[in-house]
Amino acid sequence: MRAWSAGRYSALGLAVAGAVLLGFSALPDNAVGQSNFVQDGEAGFVATYFEHALPIQDASENGACPNGAPKSYREIFSATSEGQQRDGESDLDHARRVLQGGRQLALLPDGEMICMNPLAGAPDPHHRNIVGRNIQLSGIDLDGVDSRAGGAAPPGGCAHDDFRGVNGVRNVDNQLIRVAGCMRQYQPSSRQIGVTLEMLQGSWGLLFTLSGVDDLRNDDEVELGIYSNADPIQIGAGNTPLPNATYASVQDPRYRATARGRIVDGVLTTEPVDIRFRYVLVNLRMERVLRHARVRFTIGADGALDGILAGYAPIDNVFDAHFAFRNAVDVNGEPTPFRFQVARGTPDTIGFTCQGVYRALQDAADGDRDPDTGRCTSVSTQYEVRAIPAFVVDAETRGANAELEETSTLQQATGENSGAPVTRDRSE
Repeated sequence: MRAWSAGRYSALGLAVAGAVLLGFSALPDNAVGQSNFVQDGEAGFVATYFEHALPIQDASENGACPNGAPKSYREIFSATSEGQQRDGESDLDHARRVLQGGRQLALLPDGEMICMNPLAGAPDPHHRNIVGRNIQLSGIDLDGVDSRAGGAAPPGGCAHDDFRGVNGVRNVDNQLIRVAGCMRQYQPSSRQIGVTLEMLQGSWGLLFTLSGVDDLRNDDEVELGIYSNADPIQIGAGNTPLPNATYASVQDPRYRATARGRIVDGVLTTEPVDIRFRYVLVNLRMERVLRHARVRFTIGADGALDGILAGYAPIDNVFDAHFAFRNAVDVNGEPTPFRFQVARGTPDTIGFTCQGVYRALQDAADGDRDPDTGRCTSVSTQYEVRAIPAFVVDAETRGANAELEETSTLQQATGENSGAPVTRDRSE
């Protein structure tokens, strides 16, 4: 990973900053309904925390997974007679043989990794979803109905079981966690996915802007901007993100979105909007797509936004972003062989098989129903987000992470709007 220096900006970015900052210094004392992070109805924010909205208890505590956890390829092989430790075999030799046996199970007959083409693998009876409705997690109601598996489908979606929310929220739609919530790395006590860590190390970022704000407690009409961040996050003493730092927003329109919203009792909610943003995980550059995305952010007195960003991720996009990394590119926008190494090791680390989780995502999909097939093509997905006040530069500039923007040319040419994987020869 490139080691970014906090506060590195282009000369052009610094030159235009004074003219286009969103979110300035304190207002005069007679300003009504605003706070010191809002000026002329506008404010900016940088995300400092971004993780999956998980159940508030581990599966071992809340009974979400009575049938146990999914098995990885290595665990499946280890349970076979061939995978048992042999007489006189050392623990180290046995571990090596189990590792190799698991890797063989993860390959198709032609030697291709199943993770690159999961439907070519045989169905996996070892996959496990979260069971039941009475599992509590943070989130929002995306489809506006009390969804039940086997019941009537919500408009434009497919029937599924809702979760129980926190703080009085009901009917939380989060089918990604329905599929992944029995995996060991998707337990709240684990939280080792590493997305926030990469963000704080400067690899990627997310910006928000608010405009049209008359009153931070109650306002019938505001606009929320959601942008990929072109610059690394600035960190101060104690590895704490600095408030009121300056960031350039990515100018590529595909990574910029605005949504109409309203504020009620200090809580910002928005109407649905399609968004996409880029992120980095272990030096793999990818993007996440959320259709019909909404936010529910509480606005703190200190200007921090705390809450949920949720929407529907296309099946292939969520599979690639969370499990297989098939579309991952390097800093130059080229397919990186490292994605194969990660895809090979991730099932053992998290605990799943690619064919198992892919088919589970298909079965659990609850959004964007195809009128011809009647099947849904996207999976409800929710993230917990925190953002602090920032100066957001909205102008043509070359930020410190500009090379990430240049990868969009490659991705656009490969038809990634559908979320389909990039097909390339493994020898690249």
